[in-house]
Amino acid sequence: MVNCVFTQIAEGFQCHNCGAIKRKATRRNCGLKKGLGDTVARITKAVGVKPCSPCQKRRAKLNAATATPAYKNARLIPTAELVNAARDLAEMLPPEVDAICGIPRSGMIPASVIAAYLHLPLYTLKKGSVTSVGHGRRIIPAKPVNVAFVDDTTMHGNTLKRLEGFKGLKCSVFTNPHSKRKPDLYVKELEPPHLLEWNLFNSGFVKTMAFDFDGVISHDQPARSWKAETARPRYLPRKSPVTIITARLEADRAATLDWCKRYGVDVESLIMFPGTDAERLEPQTVTKYKAEALAASGKDWFVESSSQQAAEIAEFSGAWVICTEDFRVY
Repeated sequence: MVNCVFTQIAEGFQCHNCGAIKRKATRRNCGLKKGLGDTVARITKAVGVKPCSPCQKRRAKLNAATATPAYKNARLIPTAELVNAARDLAEMLPPEVDAICGIPRSGMIPASVIAAYLHLPLYTLKKGSVTSVGHGRRIIPAKPVNVAFVDDTTMHGNTLKRLEGFKGLKCSVFTNPHSKRKPDLYVKELEPPHLLEWNLFNSGFVKTMAFDFDGVISHDQPARSWKAETARPRYLPRKSPVTIITARLEADRAATLDWCKRYGVDVESLIMFPGTDAERLEPQTVTKYKAEALAASGKDWFVESSSQQAAEIAEFSGAWVICTEDFRVY
């Protein structure tokens, strides 16, 4: 789920991603577009024209040539980048800062990095109060006077508004350049949508997404070891029931559902490859199957583990495809 990002124009306020114009810049779900190709596709769909394979290729080329800010800048931000940028934020803090308070939950990642890096006590916000999370025997903190409040990102500035009653620096690692409220300190501007490895899989996006299984929810395994070995978990969506579109065969359904149950992944729909092992090896067979299943599911996003398959699924379906191999959005 993405909200429109408005810029004021003569006619009112326009979302620079989907193009919607409103009299007031109120919060609304954004009909994200990659580019002009998506606009043409929506018009032809509205008049009853069914897209063919060449149509989808032209759509992809037109989107690439006329990319919206959302599509041009979209990528999955890795947790390692957050940690590295947190160290940069630590070096920006003034010397009088004597405590770090992380904004739960994601803000605790950079906050703990900064607190460890600067050897300062770490706090969190709990029921509206700055609360210690424990310091170990090497730090005996006094009552904090100059607190730096740290979050991972500032998107619309709602968290900053809630922090107005707290004295101290308000900091974010990343910030939306179009937000009306900006933190006192931040490291990088990040165009929306904010697709963050550390919280994407338990965010509001999940309801509009479908997921590959091997390489995304679990780590990749050799195809025929699915029943013999227990796959290691990778990204576990646990907030909402999920739709999984996998190249596993129907014979693997029970083993896959059992794995999900043991790791607390609630499956709304598990779509298995309808062919054979031999058919699965034919060029583009799996990607065309995933693209068709994605279109039938009604989901807007797909998370895929293979960069080659991600590019093909995006071309065949027109959907937004996030790749966990190269962290690109196709």
